[in-house]
Amino acid sequence: MLAHTALPGLAARLLALLAGAACMLALRHYPLGHGWPGLLFAALLPAYFLLLCWRPACWLFCVPALLPVLDLAPWTGWFFLEEIDVLLLLTVACGYWRLGGMPQGAAARLSPAARACLLLCSLAWLAALLRGVLPLPPPDVYAWDNYLSPYNSLRVGKAWAWSMLLLPLLLRDGEPSALRRYALPGMLAGLAMVSLFALWERAVFPGLTNLSSDYRITAPFSAMHTGGAALDGYLALSLPFAALWLARARSRWQAALALLLLALALHAACTTFSRGLYAALTAAVLLAMWQTLRTAPGAARRPTGRRPMRKPLLMLLLAGLGTVLLVTMFSAAGYRGLLAAVVLLAASFVLAARPLPWRLAPASLLCALCLQGLLASWWPAGAGPEAAGWLKGPYFLFLLAAVLLAGALLPGTLWPGGTAGKGLARPVLAMMAWTMLACNLVWIGWHWAGAPALAPAALVVLLAMLMLCNGRLRAPLWRLDRASLSIAGAAGILLLLAIPVSASYYATERFATTAFDLQGRLRHWRQVLAMQPSGWGDQLFGMGMGSFPATYYWHNPGREVPASIAYAEDDGAPGNSGNTFVRLASPGYSAGYGELLRLLQRLPLQPATHYTLALDVRRSGPMPVLQVRLCQRQLLYAQGCVPIPLRLQAPPPGSPVPAWQHYEVPFDSGSLGAGAWLLRPPVQLELAASGTATSSVIDVDNLSLRAPGGEELIANGRFTQANNYWFFSSDHHHLPWHIKSLALHVLVETGWCGALSLLALLSLAGQRLLRQATRGKPCALACAAALLGFLVVGLFDSLLDVPRIALLCYLMLLCALLQPPQPPSPESAPP
Repeated sequence: MLAHTALPGLAARLLALLAGAACMLALRHYPLGHGWPGLLFAALLPAYFLLLCWRPACWLFCVPALLPVLDLAPWTGWFFLEEIDVLLLLTVACGYWRLGGMPQGAAARLSPAARACLLLCSLAWLAALLRGVLPLPPPDVYAWDNYLSPYNSLRVGKAWAWSMLLLPLLLRDGEPSALRRYALPGMLAGLAMVSLFALWERAVFPGLTNLSSDYRITAPFSAMHTGGAALDGYLALSLPFAALWLARARSRWQAALALLLLALALHAACTTFSRGLYAALTAAVLLAMWQTLRTAPGAARRPTGRRPMRKPLLMLLLAGLGTVLLVTMFSAAGYRGLLAAVVLLAASFVLAARPLPWRLAPASLLCALCLQGLLASWWPAGAGPEAAGWLKGPYFLFLLAAVLLAGALLPGTLWPGGTAGKGLARPVLAMMAWTMLACNLVWIGWHWAGAPALAPAALVVLLAMLMLCNGRLRAPLWRLDRASLSIAGAAGILLLLAIPVSASYYATERFATTAFDLQGRLRHWRQVLAMQPSGWGDQLFGMGMGSFPATYYWHNPGREVPASIAYAEDDGAPGNSGNTFVRLASPGYSAGYGELLRLLQRLPLQPATHYTLALDVRRSGPMPVLQVRLCQRQLLYAQGCVPIPLRLQAPPPGSPVPAWQHYEVPFDSGSLGAGAWLLRPPVQLELAASGTATSSVIDVDNLSLRAPGGEELIANGRFTQANNYWFFSSDHHHLPWHIKSLALHVLVETGWCGALSLLALLSLAGQRLLRQATRGKPCALACAAALLGFLVVGLFDSLLDVPRIALLCYLMLLCALLQPPQPPSPESAPP
């Protein structure tokens, strides 16, 4: 079957030329200056173009890898047309140009049902897009800088448009082997970069071990500047593929790298403190377990009854008991006790699947206790409170026992010589090391918490002894193979991360307020439905894609006026453009710390340096107050702020009202900009209007921040380029921007037509994935778990208003719908 004929080939070449021209036009206006990210992006595009010319199918790797991280909006200020859009324009241009060349066979096809669902979704998307963008306002530069613009429909709707443009390329390149070779590593690369970004953010701002702070990471997702769950949705979509890589690892190095990636990703997931993401990952794990039990070897031949389920139930019981004991150990002995308990249980898991000389167990136990007592009594008293932590007696001896056990276990998968002769040395050494681990675990609990930690430590030791009996069973619960080691490693990493996070002050507070937060979410949903027009057109086709922020601004039932930022222009002389400035509107209700809308720009400040801030301000009354400060900030939460002592004065007598007033304020940067390059928190200038219960506006122009040498640090301080290099954030008050429900978002903005067509598409993809998973295809199971997790996160957050997350979801749905091409008919085969 040919992918295209002559006429579609001509159309493909025309589309390629249009996409290339649009890419060049976007780059002509793209703000490449002000910071290293723009220069990096400028170098990335030619390299990507050459890669596509060399290996056209590499877009399957690059798009999922770069989709979550190629986000420079905090530097450029562009969030309608983003860097990923430029990259996709280049992808479409190169891909469609090749489609228009020599006819070639398609690598995949779509079933008639899938084509019908995609057609219905596209028609509903087009109707909602037109309802949101019409009547078309003048397309000037000020129409692309805020979510209240009708052009926000294009921003939200571009995700579906990109997925449909990439569909022909997916049909050309999307054979199963290519998806495994390119798309799966691309997902893993993107997850690795997002996880490393999250780790960096935790290290730089609240600290890796500071779990009591209410700081919530945003990673590279600039769309979270007004809240939302972009990071949660991405982790729900990508984490199952890290588990898939671990399950399919073909070597020890692959398994080790997969475990490392899974640890980083789980750390990012745990430190989001997102209850929706926790529920999503739980649902994905339950789906994977259920499907694995269904497709286990011999499952179809098992007789009905309880005996076939005895082994899984015993393993679940053992895992649950271990989890409870680890939680108890952590509450009594902290991080050190938890880590020691996990190491002991892991050692027991490995030893329990090895042949042990049980007749020598009493002698091994006695020797280990004598050695432990000798080393503990010999340990110098100087290694006490003033010594480094790991040099203290219980920690050092625990580490020594762990090293001895690793030395006895690591060489080879089985001990040489079985359990006879000189082959007894290694198992005896392993049993002695295990005994010392158990003794030092109890000592660590006593050293850290005293007598209250002895009971939990003793129970953990008893559980470890019970696990050692696995090898004595006629049918062991587990064997030492790569699958069991992978599952045990993943479970250990999850417990090491989840137990401290769940026991932290902030997580406890989050779970305690679940009922209250749910009531607030239900109240918001009722307000959303009250704001939806009741006409049949709005019910069928929605009130318009991307129209919710404007609808909330003008029609919310509480008559609140959210803060806003707009770029305006004074009337100039005929034939000349007027003066451009930024207009900050304070919120029209009692504004708290997080309810302000802050205008931001990243600046390269030096610590302990004197700077001068200059600006022109105009307002019509005593309100609002202009807040200006410099803070360490990634996206939402600020720390280490240096307030600028700016006091606005009343206009002088006789001056026109309102009149521009010029201010110059010297200040010292303090500790801003300090630290090593990699661990240096970014510094941002913040401007916000804070007023009374009545919304009021303040105009700002001619912003300048100069170093002692006269160097200008602010880009586009006159706002002649509108929002170039300026971004904004709403730290805590996010309801004016999001419906906070994926289903309600689709229903309100695209109507019943869009909701039902998307439901049909999801049902078709889910049915096909589960059918393939039943046939033993792990990639289908991972994709099904990813989509299920995404939908669970979407129960309490509208995820499709973030284009890059929506595009990733749509591409995953399209991959789920792909089928192998039909073999050529005998009539069409060459003689």
